[in-house]
Amino acid sequence: MKKSWLLFASLSLAISMLSACNSTDESNGSESDKTTVADSGETTVDETADEDEAKEETKEPAPATETREPEKSLSYSINDEKKEETAKLTDSDEQNYSIYKLDGYSLTGEEPNKDSIYYDENSAVFMRVETISKDEADYEIIRDTMIESIAAVSIGKEPVKIDKQEKLPQGEGISNQIGYETTFELGTVSGMVFEQGNLIVRLTIFDQNSVNLTDAFLKMGETIAVKQ
Repeated sequence: MKKSWLLFASLSLAISMLSACNSTDESNGSESDKTTVADSGETTVDETADEDEAKEETKEPAPATETREPEKSLSYSINDEKKEETAKLTDSDEQNYSIYKLDGYSLTGEEPNKDSIYYDENSAVFMRVETISKDEADYEIIRDTMIESIAAVSIGKEPVKIDKQEKLPQGEGISNQIGYETTFELGTVSGMVFEQGNLIVRLTIFDQNSVNLTDAFLKMGETIAVKQ
């Protein structure tokens, strides 16, 4: 059991390192794209002025954002037992999102664009949260990076695609959700990517069979939205 626990901890570290490397690659790729665009041609002052005037004429007012209440009831399952608890709206200190967080969990910023929500009674059980604006990254890149990370820690076996809709993020504004998971003697590592408004959200859940809080983390993750 001790070896299994150490293995599980090592997997968490491995995914952290993979995420950091891939984040650097994505950032470098974005800068390269910007440079290419900048060098592709020249625009005259008159053309720029005309474009600006056209944008001014066609610009529509931004839709009003619905105010989120300070608390919300969340329902989730543990070993097929239904639970319902009150979650509090919590802002990330590191990223541009807020989330309804259940009591007994702590939201901690780890590095730019990466937070973790830890289960207070067992810090080895947690969910990593990464968000990025659609203006700064492509959904396909984030999705493929997630799949590669889960595959890298699967140790000699293929990760399993999550097909059941109830095991994927659901809710208003959520689209293009996809997930993969891999299981071990001690527990499960699940990776998910989805779009919510102008955000691309990536979740990585580290769960243990003795705790089984994947659904609780999922229900919290579904409430992620841009800060108001």
